[in-house]
Amino acid sequence: MEMARDNIMNDVFDTYLSVKFELVKYLKNRRLLIIAALAIIIPLIFYVKVPDTAGVFADNVLTFLNVLIVISAAMFAGDAVCGEFEKKTNLLSFPTPQRRSSIFAGKYIAALLATFLVVLLYYVVMMLQIAQLYGWGAIPTGLGKSFLTALLFSAAAVSVVFFFSGLLKRSISSTIVGFLFLMVVLRVVEGILTRVNQEPWFIVTYSSGLITSVLGTSSSLLFRGGGGESNLPTFTPHLGVGIAVMIAYAIVFLVSGMLIALRRED
Repeated sequence: MEMARDNIMNDVFDTYLSVKFELVKYLKNRRLLIIAALAIIIPLIFYVKVPDTAGVFADNVLTFLNVLIVISAAMFAGDAVCGEFEKKTNLLSFPTPQRRSSIFAGKYIAALLATFLVVLLYYVVMMLQIAQLYGWGAIPTGLGKSFLTALLFSAAAVSVVFFFSGLLKRSISSTIVGFLFLMVVLRVVEGILTRVNQEPWFIVTYSSGLITSVLGTSSSLLFRGGGGESNLPTFTPHLGVGIAVMIAYAIVFLVSGMLIALRRED
């Protein structure tokens, strides 16, 4: 029993070291600084045209958050697995007493924490803007739910990119494929299903619409939803189903990516 406890504690400590190493790496290669800068700059762009209500302003700003989340996931998790094999650093790290599982768990957690930090920064900047423009009392009551759904979508996005990082051999390939899968492939499937009057409830990018829909307002952006007049049916993700879908994507793709990473030989 004591030996098992010691092994668990060692794995936890090794995972912590891996997380710390990855976060420091994000700072040194400026990935975290670049994405954090985007999280500050994007909300500031909406000073160009300020709507009458804080709810519409928040809805407008949050419309672009899912894109930033996907970019963050691609930047932080794109080389989580394949980067070790591509640079041959696995030859140095894997023969050591530290297990592969703790190494890759640390990499995933670090990518997740970095993405969470970017999301938090985005909301903080937006809330300061709302307070400055409309007053603290005007902050939408649904902003808490929006933040939590954004974190769930972040977990799903990081898991998806982590999976492709384990599946593919080159960092650039896994980063691009993970980004395109979330931003293009799933969006195309979502659009096709919508055209045939089928709700794409099982598509995680559709569930990410909860980030704005929980606010109970409509964006004033003209191009939202494809822009212009459209006879296509419109769907709104259900809160419970959307949360379940995002959790499922996060777990399934993480477990699949981890299994692939642990079995890779080159």
